[in-house]
Amino acid sequence: MRTKQKTDYHVLLHLCTFIKPYMSYMCLGVSMLLLVLGVQLVRPVIMKEFIDVGVATKDMGLITNYAVAYIGLILFGMIALGVENYALQSFGQRIIYDIRNKIFENILTMSPREFTAYPVGNLVTRVTNDTESIRTLYTEVLVKISSSIFQIIGILAFMFFIDTTLATIVLLLVPVFAGVIFIYRKYARKAFRGVRSKVAASNASVQEMLNAILMIKTYVGEIIMEKSYDKVSREFLEAGLFEVKTFAIFRPIVDGLFFVALIAIFTVTGYFDSITEAGTVFAFLQYINRIFEPIKEIAEKYGNLQSALAGAERILPMLESETKQVQKNIVIPKEFSSIHSIEFDHVYFSYDGTENYVLKDINWSLQEGEFLGIAGPSGGGKSTMMQLLLGFEQPTKGCIRINGHDLSSLDARIIRQSMGYVFQDSHLFKGSIEENISLFDSSITEEMIKEAAKRAHLDSSVQRLEEGYQTPVGYLGSLLSQGQRQLLSLARTLVQNKSLLVFDEATSNIDSHTEELLQQSIADMKGDKTMIAIAHRLSTLRDATKIIVISDGEIVEQGTLEKVLGQKGLFYQLWNA
Repeated sequence: MRTKQKTDYHVLLHLCTFIKPYMSYMCLGVSMLLLVLGVQLVRPVIMKEFIDVGVATKDMGLITNYAVAYIGLILFGMIALGVENYALQSFGQRIIYDIRNKIFENILTMSPREFTAYPVGNLVTRVTNDTESIRTLYTEVLVKISSSIFQIIGILAFMFFIDTTLATIVLLLVPVFAGVIFIYRKYARKAFRGVRSKVAASNASVQEMLNAILMIKTYVGEIIMEKSYDKVSREFLEAGLFEVKTFAIFRPIVDGLFFVALIAIFTVTGYFDSITEAGTVFAFLQYINRIFEPIKEIAEKYGNLQSALAGAERILPMLESETKQVQKNIVIPKEFSSIHSIEFDHVYFSYDGTENYVLKDINWSLQEGEFLGIAGPSGGGKSTMMQLLLGFEQPTKGCIRINGHDLSSLDARIIRQSMGYVFQDSHLFKGSIEENISLFDSSITEEMIKEAAKRAHLDSSVQRLEEGYQTPVGYLGSLLSQGQRQLLSLARTLVQNKSLLVFDEATSNIDSHTEELLQQSIADMKGDKTMIAIAHRLSTLRDATKIIVISDGEIVEQGTLEKVLGQKGLFYQLWNA
């Protein structure tokens, strides 16, 4: 999903695919836009007739008629403009709703390896800032530019209708304006690409530093981090100043064209006696002013267009990526309603597809009701093996079988749906303890939540809280202790009633009391649940029915607790460390 620079045509063509469901809004908005333009074009003609016919003849009847017609046009234009704005804004908002959801859906279907390739701040920018620039593209930029082009064509047509000579003079300035736009386009796109890139870099930097704020303060690194962010912020500033400078040069040139046209009109009017009617001169000056207003509008919105296209260019890879569709409800085949067996059969794995294997010839099996303990030094391949079991990665060689079926031929989400996973770092969401145990699933009852909490040995500590299960957990669970967060994570897993439970370093960051409670929960479930536990604290594995020891991507020891301890190898050393 790496971003590649696309042509304007390619970007706009892809964005147009989101328009179809909301064509009615667009058609209504464009219809009202054309009516508003028509009103604006006719008004100078009425004023011309008002001056040349009504005022010149002092006919009060004609003067009244022209005045009423002019006021009527203004009122009609106001109503049409209101409908136009509502229709087009609704059109843009609905499209951005779809685009944001599509991007977020694709983010959710990214593999962990793809996800880690992007800083979180970068992804946040794509979902928020970049899509907001596209909203202005739909609701303002394209509409205003299209409106301005129609307005220029209409004004030129009325100019030629009134006076061919003066209209020709104005028309000669159009190629000059086109040349200015072409030159500006080159520099504007470069400027806005830079700004979008620096916005993402700034967001990613802030996100990274805020996530590590405790470490920064512990190491008294505030000044160093401030300097580091200042560098990122200064690059953002320089990109923004280049954008400002580009537009600052371009806009005065457009204003200058307006004054050149006025001077040319006054000069020609002075030389040619045929142009003597005051109404004609007044109408022409009105059109001159109005033809340069849309030109200025194009100048301004063209900059916004480049900004929007730069934003669209960044999110386009996520819209175009061929990701698996997220099904709202996963239908689990009957044979996978429970996991009866897991087998790793001569499994090899490398991240780059070469023979640089991080897992080598992994062989083990697990039957329903058994408890597998996995031990070994850090970086040995334990977590990578779990990534394969979860289906986030595929073996380079060998086969993983679930209930006798090759995992690579299955939708991995079926396996995850039957698996409960307790992570080393428990992630809690904004909400109450109850909501975090149920994971906001309204089908999980209060009784189920309390039962899961009791099995996780969490209930007693929750009951001591003033608000009980309605207690807010705070940002990322900051209002709970580390032990409470981990037991809550276990309760969240148990309430789902999965047939397979995986504990990934679940006791690494908790106190000894919480560890005892967690171990008691595991002991209570032995025989009823199929369990896998990866552990640094090897006491967690005392109830395991079999143990494998992984080092440097290979299984170096395997057997019951008594067997691997009796070998007095790596596991014996870790056990007695």
